[in-house]
Amino acid sequence: MQEFVKDRRKYVPVLFAFLGLVLFIHLFSSTDVQFLSFTINLRVKLGAPAQTTVLLPPIGQIHAPTHWLPIRFDVELRSVDLAVLKMVAFSPNLQSPEMLDTLTMAAWKVLMFFSLKLVTLGVLGSVSLLYLTGVRGPRQLIQGGLAAALLVILVIGVLYSTYDLSGFENLEYEGMIEAAPWVLGLAWDLLAQVEELGERVQLLASNLYSALQELEELGPLGLVQADVLALHVSDIHNNPVAYAFAKQVVESFPVDFVMDTGDLTDWGTALETEIIGRIEKLKVPYLFVTGNHDSPEVLQKLKTVKNAVLIGPQEQTIHDLRIAGTGDLVADTYLATPASPRELQAYAEELSMTWATVEHRPDIFMVHNHIVAETLEPGLFPLVVYGHTHLWGLSERGTTVYSNAGTTGAAGIRGFQGREPLPYSLSLLYFKRDQEGQLHLQAVDGVHVTGLGTSFSLQRTFLDGRNSEGSVEMDR
Repeated sequence: MQEFVKDRRKYVPVLFAFLGLVLFIHLFSSTDVQFLSFTINLRVKLGAPAQTTVLLPPIGQIHAPTHWLPIRFDVELRSVDLAVLKMVAFSPNLQSPEMLDTLTMAAWKVLMFFSLKLVTLGVLGSVSLLYLTGVRGPRQLIQGGLAAALLVILVIGVLYSTYDLSGFENLEYEGMIEAAPWVLGLAWDLLAQVEELGERVQLLASNLYSALQELEELGPLGLVQADVLALHVSDIHNNPVAYAFAKQVVESFPVDFVMDTGDLTDWGTALETEIIGRIEKLKVPYLFVTGNHDSPEVLQKLKTVKNAVLIGPQEQTIHDLRIAGTGDLVADTYLATPASPRELQAYAEELSMTWATVEHRPDIFMVHNHIVAETLEPGLFPLVVYGHTHLWGLSERGTTVYSNAGTTGAAGIRGFQGREPLPYSLSLLYFKRDQEGQLHLQAVDGVHVTGLGTSFSLQRTFLDGRNSEGSVEMDR
């Protein structure tokens, strides 16, 4: 019996030292570190499941079976310095040995710093719990601390030597599932193409003006005399090329204002709202209604842009055109899933009933979803502009023209997932004054840039009685 009590007294400090180690690492391992343009948070939790978890708020979590030790290793993206990321991504030395050495060195510094912190936490945890349980001898405390340090170093060594990166080939997703491969699988591919693609699109946009000059030489069929010219964009989906395209069009034509019918971002996060800074460079009024991929954060950022005009039910006058609209039903959340067709139809019917009671209705009504736009009662508004479908379109019902700009951002990075990327599309709307000074839509140009910026097509549709003579199409 005495031998049992003696053995228990001998091993109890060892048990408490181990518990202190586990407790401190579990509670205090969370560490923010800087890796190139990324601020990431690293932490470990002892216990099952044995995996690496990548957290991408608000997109969700990605789990990968990368090791067998009962430890969960969490990596959370906290922020991104987009300027630094672009500089690294577009560096001509990206594939050079020097750049690879830089990346390797940065990774090693992060891992060494985090490993040192884990060892320190193990020592402090063991010594602290031993002290609290009555162990006061310096020798015992030092032995407990050294044992904890050796144990943590041993675990780190085993984890490093057995860590299997191929585990990321068998990912499990939680949250917004479609966004996980969007972030991991395609982001770098897009960054590698953005600069070249942007140059192509800008070149084609600058050539568009000369193409339209040729179109005007066709005579009465091609002639458009506009008093106000509006550019309609939609579904940019955080693609910076869209603004390179739009900027070139604005600079090449006498565009008076831009209408954006939503889905400026993909998830409405603070990281994505950086693209809003490009709006001010257009230097013309930029009218905006939210899409299902936008969020309250997008609206807050837009409010800081001088030339941005948030469109709602309250009518606003821009270049003598009265304009109103409504944001998407789910734009007040971070969920990109659109409202159901039944909800959208009911909302459109409610809008029709409300506006039918208004005597002087706006000239243009802006919405995002095609179901809402196409359910609005014909005759309520002369022009309804919208997007969402990523397909350019133009139709007339009664006295109302329904104009869909398609996707000016080619559906964003997701547009590269298919075999053939979606075209960049936008519309130019020409308004002419009548004898009483009222503006009326005379023609619409649909512009499409296809094949990663290798060609464009232009379709002009007249809305002043010349449609019977046919529209004009041009390919380059």
